[in-house]
Amino acid sequence: MERRNDVGTASTVHGRMAELHVIAQLVTSPASGPRAVLVTGEPGIGKSTLLEAGVALAHQHHLLTLTVRGTPADGQRSFGGLAELLRPLGAGVLVGLPEPQRVALDVALGPAGAEPSMGATPPVGPREIAAGLLAILRRLGPALIVIDDLSWLDLATLDALRFALRRIGEGRLRVLASRRTAGVIEDPLPRPAADDVLPVGTYETLALGPADPATIEDLLVERHQLRLAPPVLANVVEQTGGNPFWALEIGAALAQAPGFDGDLQALPIPPTLSALVAARLAKLPPAVVQALLVVAALPQPSPALAVRALQTQVAHPEAAVDDAVASGAVTAEGSQLRPAHPLLGSVALNSLTAEQRRSLYQRLATTVTDPEQRARHLVRATGPGPDAATAAAIDAGVAVAEARGALAAAAELAELAVGFTACADLGEGEVEIGGESESGDRNRDDLRRRRLTAARLTHRVGDMARAARLARDVSDGADLDTTREALAVLVEATYWTQGRPAAQAVLRPHLTGPAADEHLRAVALALAADYGDGRETQRPELVRLALESFDRVGDDADAVALCSALRYQVGVSLDSGQGIPEPVVARIAAMQARAAHQASWTRLSVVQGFWRKAVDDLDGSRVALHAAIAQAQAEGDDAVLPTLFSHLAITECWAGDLRLGRKAVADGLRLAAPGGVAPLTLYAADALLRVLTGDLDGARKLVAEQRAGGRETIQPQGDVFYEHVLGLAALLDGGFEDARERLERAYRLAQGADILEPGRRQRLEPDLGQALVATGDLEAASALAAEQRELGERMRRPTLVGIAHRLDGAVLAARDDLDGAVAALRLAVAAHERSPLRLELGRSLLTLGGVYRRRRAKTEALPVLQAAVDLFTRAGAVPFAAQAQAELDRVQRARSGGVLTATETTVAELVAGGLSNREVAERLVTSVRTVEGHLGSIYRKLGVRSRTELARRLA
Repeated sequence: MERRNDVGTASTVHGRMAELHVIAQLVTSPASGPRAVLVTGEPGIGKSTLLEAGVALAHQHHLLTLTVRGTPADGQRSFGGLAELLRPLGAGVLVGLPEPQRVALDVALGPAGAEPSMGATPPVGPREIAAGLLAILRRLGPALIVIDDLSWLDLATLDALRFALRRIGEGRLRVLASRRTAGVIEDPLPRPAADDVLPVGTYETLALGPADPATIEDLLVERHQLRLAPPVLANVVEQTGGNPFWALEIGAALAQAPGFDGDLQALPIPPTLSALVAARLAKLPPAVVQALLVVAALPQPSPALAVRALQTQVAHPEAAVDDAVASGAVTAEGSQLRPAHPLLGSVALNSLTAEQRRSLYQRLATTVTDPEQRARHLVRATGPGPDAATAAAIDAGVAVAEARGALAAAAELAELAVGFTACADLGEGEVEIGGESESGDRNRDDLRRRRLTAARLTHRVGDMARAARLARDVSDGADLDTTREALAVLVEATYWTQGRPAAQAVLRPHLTGPAADEHLRAVALALAADYGDGRETQRPELVRLALESFDRVGDDADAVALCSALRYQVGVSLDSGQGIPEPVVARIAAMQARAAHQASWTRLSVVQGFWRKAVDDLDGSRVALHAAIAQAQAEGDDAVLPTLFSHLAITECWAGDLRLGRKAVADGLRLAAPGGVAPLTLYAADALLRVLTGDLDGARKLVAEQRAGGRETIQPQGDVFYEHVLGLAALLDGGFEDARERLERAYRLAQGADILEPGRRQRLEPDLGQALVATGDLEAASALAAEQRELGERMRRPTLVGIAHRLDGAVLAARDDLDGAVAALRLAVAAHERSPLRLELGRSLLTLGGVYRRRRAKTEALPVLQAAVDLFTRAGAVPFAAQAQAELDRVQRARSGGVLTATETTVAELVAGGLSNREVAERLVTSVRTVEGHLGSIYRKLGVRSRTELARRLA
């Protein structure tokens, strides 16, 4: 097995046969699903050698191989590693991707120095980039990804790989990666382990230990033609800790020591590898060392870039680069240069004085064209302390990193920019005007602006504690416009880190007393409509005040905050039973079409799915939710998917397809698992579906678990959800008093929150009405029917009209007005035949069939009840299907002349159990003719015609 060593000669992998066997299994295994091997060990232990052996194996088996190597260079470009990984796939790699992914990857992978468009549409973000990478990997077919030095990849590439490799699913994708660990070789530039890029349970770790003496001996003979006496070899192995790279460095020194007598102590060999490497570098020509420094400080530079960086340092830059490669200090791989070993570069950089290091990075900053790289070099060149020019350069790097979709890198740079901004104290030479300093004012403005940028970016990457701190610093003494921009970040970050009361405390000064600024007050009111104002003001009033305030602001109103207030206006209209105000929806759509970025939770495409199902537009809800799910999956927005699936589950539940509802719940719970907690709506949907499919105890247990964990904290929705589920379970179990108590509590909670729309209080009214009738409170049931009729007729919704008629019919039947009940229930069935809520049709059929039975109208009852049985059975609504079947059985027994006698029951059970007539006769000590007579009577009474039908009926 061959590899290229650091001076370009061929050599054989030594002493790692067990590890090579594991890698060979990885490369050649036909098993599906992502698998990985992670090779760990200290620098110089042989990780890269094993990875190169894996690449050679992959080539032998004609397996597509994508390789990326991490670099410790400080001026890394975000997504530089991703660009290197995908480079072999060519320019067509983005063809066929969904537009959000294609645009995002096109920007992220653009050539170094090309500044991305700041107005890219659709917005570029890490989710879209990661989802695009996932799509590319899924369509590759069998492939091997090789990541050399995992923890040295740029953070943006690591995040994209982490996302994609956790979701890749079935396929023959293999990953072979390495990661350095601490050991006998000191590593002056530690980085996080980054093992979490590889999903837990999908990879095997190969921890490389010291090489044995035989392996060290083979390497020395092969590389330096040096064969040592056993005692000397043992000394070399002991001093190096069995590290092959260190042993070869000592071997190089020994090979150049004339007259070496075997005494290591007599040689001027430094006791550490770093010192030994430094001594080796000291013997190189100065121009070669300068070339190595440039290559070590730049992330995988091209020869042309290295030459430009050497222009002012050496007389012949091209020759210096060539000599560095020829000497073995630098390797050339395709169009990129790198130190032959990371330790060569780090030792060279660490040998510089502080002034030399600053000079190097200053020169590199003027050489590179990418603003993000330039910013990172300037940070190293400037050192700590305020520096206006460096801060401005970092601002440019922040803008490019954000536009590129590297939000974590942008947030990191933004905080660095804050650190390079002078504080607002008066300094020497500043001119005071009116007691203030012009430069002091400018510094304060720059500091607040940069803090605001850092707060916004850290908020977007999810670091809420840091975002809250930065936003709080922005607010202190800031002008009104800056305060307004920071307020939303500060309130949300405070909510997530300290809770709702703390967020309300942030808002309170902007809501009480005279308004310092109308625009600021409008934004604060919009936020209060979401988080509350701490004074129990109801959302409708807060929304009204916010919109009035925005109207006074006019065209310059904050679009994000105004859209938020408009969404709440739709919610208020829905809650109050006024339906969806379509002009407001159109206004939101127009505003969002002009916005560069919207959080997924706020997009109209998402919330339309929530709204539509509340007003019986289940088809519209389903279409919107599937579109939102597809968009979230295309953009890699996992956070919103559990909530979308929860609303899809409820939509399918109301539509009467409980199987699809259960699937949506399962999808939502699976996606929520990595985050640990699913949204409350998903648990509510899960519990409701358990009740409707007959798992009443499972539903009760789920609600108890959620309440024990404080999961009903979103009031009143939490208790409305859970009390409805428990009330419905009690109703189906025959616990009518318990059902009534729970359902009335849910109803009161919803009314107390001004939620009058049935679809926003989980459609509890049919269940509450049934419980009221069952417990004899017919007046309350009639009042509920009147409420449903008014809403249904005003909003032209047959679902609600049908519920009103069904409750009327149930009340009339309870008063023994069976003719009136039938008339009302026929109207209920007719209305529900036009409703998309199929279970409501089944319940109306069931109620009508029960009244027909009481009237002894068997001919009319049979088809109605059979239709109810069929509908509930198709839906998977087990408890309702059982109720309908029981009613149908009563009608059929009555129609066939009565119930079975005790003897007939015994005969029926034996026949249904599979016994023949003769066997039944022998068991009962009677004649076969008598058994046949009993069986004929049984068939007539039960309305069955065969033993199979009898067995099914008794079951």
